[in-house]
Amino acid sequence: MTELSPAARRAALDRRLDAVLTADAGGLSLARATVLDAPDRWFGQLVALSHDAVADAPEPDAVLPAATAVELLRGYCRLRNDLLAEGRADDQTAALLASDYLNSAAYAALGRVDGGPPADSFAALTDVLQSVVEGFDAAYGDAPADYRSLLDDTVGALGAGAAVLGATLADASDGRREQFELVGRGFSAARYVQYTLNSRRDALLPEGVDDGDLRGYGADRLREAREALDRLAATADVDSMQGFLAERSPQTLRP
Repeated sequence: MTELSPAARRAALDRRLDAVLTADAGGLSLARATVLDAPDRWFGQLVALSHDAVADAPEPDAVLPAATAVELLRGYCRLRNDLLAEGRADDQTAALLASDYLNSAAYAALGRVDGGPPADSFAALTDVLQSVVEGFDAAYGDAPADYRSLLDDTVGALGAGAAVLGATLADASDGRREQFELVGRGFSAARYVQYTLNSRRDALLPEGVDDGDLRGYGADRLREAREALDRLAATADVDSMQGFLAERSPQTLRP
């Protein structure tokens, strides 16, 4: 089967997400709005690109359910932050119901992988969820964690999990999965840093984070990710992933 283009994959993901989020009887309009309002499907794309880099042949029907699951989990992460950040969630009950729904829907979507997903794919999804929960708990605890740990454990973990999940579905070795984890975490964190520096609007980072320090953190993560991607190029077909990330990666991060 032919590998999908980013545009075709985006359209396929949007259709699947729309189907998952059609029901509004339970007051889940917030879940739908949070997921469908994403500016792109970067995390879902990363699942598919990681899978295709290792698989003997691209299998969109096998990987799209997993990519859908990660996009639903991204929505969960957004709502989780809104619940914890003071004043972000207008309706705490609605946000709680919506986040619980997206959490469950992510696991259900992953379960729709043709032939059933391997057991360790559910472990990859659970690792992301656990990291996000613990990251937010640490950030909003009595002794807030450093912002670097917060980004690593939330947006970084989501990118890492997306890349690992795709590689896992393609039966990648443990060594390859570790490299995909670095790729996903680094590009995801750097991409978020660039967004924050550009937009000047952010509810994830605490007040008072120095722009220079933030830029340096993003540059470090981007360098680590590029080095991991270069190592993967020796044993995996990462051409499509390299092209996708090159077009969408931060170009201006410097220490």
